[in-house]
Amino acid sequence: MGDRQWFVLYVLVCLEVGIFLLLVPWSAIWERNYFLQAYPSLRPIVLAPSFRGAVAGLGLANVYLGLRELVQRRRRRGAPGVPASEEGPGPRAERLGGDGRGREEVLAASEDPR
Repeated sequence: MGDRQWFVLYVLVCLEVGIFLLLVPWSAIWERNYFLQAYPSLRPIVLAPSFRGAVAGLGLANVYLGLRELVQRRRRRGAPGVPASEEGPGPRAERLGGDGRGREEVLAASEDPR
C-alpha cells in the first residue's frame, strides 16, 4: 500500500478507537462484559467514574491525534484556506538561515558594514 493509504488507515483507526473509548465506558456494554462476570473483584474499580473518565480520556486523546495528523497533512500539502504564516518557515527559510528572511534581505545584511 502507498503512503496515502497507510495515512488514511491510521487516521481512521485513531478516530474509530477514540470514539469507541470515549463512548463505551458510559454505556450498558461496559457494565455487562465478560471480565466483570469472570472477575467480580474488578467490579468496583472498573465501574468507578474516575476509571471510566480515564478510559474516556484515552479515547479523547486518540481522536485528537487522528484529527491533528489530518490537519498537519493538509497544511503540508498547501491546502487552500491555510495562511502561509501558520505553515512555518518551510524549506526556503532553512536554506537561507532558518529565520524566514528573503534572499535579498540575507544578502543585504551580509554586505552591511555594521
